[in-house]
Amino acid sequence: MFDLNLVKPFLSVYQQRSITKAAESLDLTQPAVSAAIKRFETVVGYALFVRVGRSIEPTSMAHKLADQLSDALELMEGAVSRKRDFTVYMPANLLHKMPMINGVQLVESPISVESVVEDIRLNRVDLVVDTGLPKQTSLASEFATTDRILLMSDPEVGQFREQVSMDDFLAARHVTLKLLRQDTQMVDFLSEKSFTRDVAIEVRNLTNLLLAVKGTDYIAAVPVSMIDLAKTIGLQIHEPPFSMRPVEFEFFYHKKYQTNGQHQELRDELKQLLNS
Repeated sequence: MFDLNLVKPFLSVYQQRSITKAAESLDLTQPAVSAAIKRFETVVGYALFVRVGRSIEPTSMAHKLADQLSDALELMEGAVSRKRDFTVYMPANLLHKMPMINGVQLVESPISVESVVEDIRLNRVDLVVDTGLPKQTSLASEFATTDRILLMSDPEVGQFREQVSMDDFLAARHVTLKLLRQDTQMVDFLSEKSFTRDVAIEVRNLTNLLLAVKGTDYIAAVPVSMIDLAKTIGLQIHEPPFSMRPVEFEFFYHKKYQTNGQHQELRDELKQLLNS
């Protein structure tokens, strides 16, 4: 009879490429995990992992087994388990729109794309709302929401008209947001132009962007998703005098969740909240 207790150790070693890490994540000893892998290899009749230097790599048959068993295990666990908790990564400009959701922990997305993808692959995060993640065979993606960029200033200090002209924009002093992933300014990245500006302050997050504009005669770009927050602190919103492409956010998640009912409910709920 096939022993289902061998599946989790196999999938954990497969995902983490390490018996040591798999043992830690499963709260088992290394010998126990090694023994489970050897028993599983005996059952299936072929090697599942080969040693390459100090690490291990799955064989071609292990890849095929992992694709089939991960989906099957998810279906079995979903059939017998209670409604589970989810961890969701989301950028700061979208986080503030989210109410408290029972069973969902919202976390600001890591800066590193590699870290985000690795966390999805190793099941450290269940769902990611992001833009521009690389397409991978183990990742599913679908549309989540769009955002676009306007300008903001403090009307109590600044003298900007509702419609800012290009001359006004170039003559102003600016607060700029540095996009750490792209290593460039947000306006330059989304307008696909390089403006010569008098930059008074450069910040690395959106909260500091709002605070740096308040009480100054500076101007800054702001995502539409942050406009309500900007208005609550008395900032004025302006249309930019040039076009900027919208930002399209997607849901990224492990493919094993594509047909999971609870995960689908989570995606539907978040999509409704993000686009409300």
